Amino acid sequence: MRIAFLGKGGAGKTTTAAGFIRYMSKRHPFVLAVDADVNAHLKGALHADGLEDAAYELGEVRGEIIEYLKGNRTDLVGRDMVGTTPPSLQSNFITVSPSDPIIAKYSRTSGDGKISLLTVGTYKESDVGGACYHVKLSGLQAFFHHLLDGEEDIVIADTTAGTDNVATSLSIAYDINVFVVEPTRKSLQVYLDFLTVAPHLADKTYVIANKVDSPEDELFILKHVAREKLLGLVPQSRHLKRFEQGKKEALEDFMHEQEPVFARVLETLQSKPRNWDHYLASLRSTHTKVCRDWLDEYYGLRLDENLDEEFSYPKAIARTQRANVGGKQLVAV
Repeated sequence: MRIAFLGKGGAGKTTTAAGFIRYMSKRHPFVLAVDADVNAHLKGALHADGLEDAAYELGEVRGEIIEYLKGNRTDLVGRDMVGTTPPSLQSNFITVSPSDPIIAKYSRTSGDGKISLLTVGTYKESDVGGACYHVKLSGLQAFFHHLLDGEEDIVIADTTAGTDNVATSLSIAYDINVFVVEPTRKSLQVYLDFLTVAPHLADKTYVIANKVDSPEDELFILKHVAREKLLGLVPQSRHLKRFEQGKKEALEDFMHEQEPVFARVLETLQSKPRNWDHYLASLRSTHTKVCRDWLDEYYGLRLDENLDEEFSYPKAIARTQRANVGGKQLVAV
């Protein structure tokens, strides 16, 4: 199961994502966390031993990741594999486990082994004039489209704000999207713009209202967010302020304060089981669109032609299960 947290800067998105990661790590043997925000503040918000420094920035090693995931596939026939290329049955895949080769190499794992953190990385001075942040996200796109996670697996991403996700195939990668908003016009506008640009994602997009301190704040939120889409109201937290002042134990207090909301988030996530066939159809459609829009012209080739038509995610899951029999972790289905 995969969840993305989105929202305008300053609304509490990263802190809420970190709180939910820690909440889940207390109820689940392993959580995979992904910092896919250009600001890259998730490791600081998690404040867990072992996560201080990212092992790698995925944006800097995206070529290595894509080359690994390519595996032994023969359908590309010399063409490049990109972040949106649908897998083949000969691809390498990823499981949600600290021992998975990709996760083990490119993430940091907390001292208790409960959380692994992957970081895409920030936009650097050397990138100016050469690449946008979406290029850095190409490795993460390939990662998610080769991730065989099941209903017992937990993947939580702190993502770029607002409509940025819609501009990549990451828009289809998550089972639910949760916007963290404040009771202000600017904060809510990011959520409303997302629904305008991507109405097809409305069914799996929800809201947590943060810093709600009065009935007027609640009414303001409900003027713009349907009640069934509102997962919870969180007041301005003194514990969060204490944490930001350097008191580590305050993060536990903040998480406890938000537990009713986090329970609702988990319930909502569990109510949205993934349809792998629909996921693959959406990925193929997205890949073809991206190819026609600019990739084909850039590479001088039709990158979506003659791809493995026999591929399906259930087949890949079954194959991975058979390969892992003999003591390794199985993929949950």
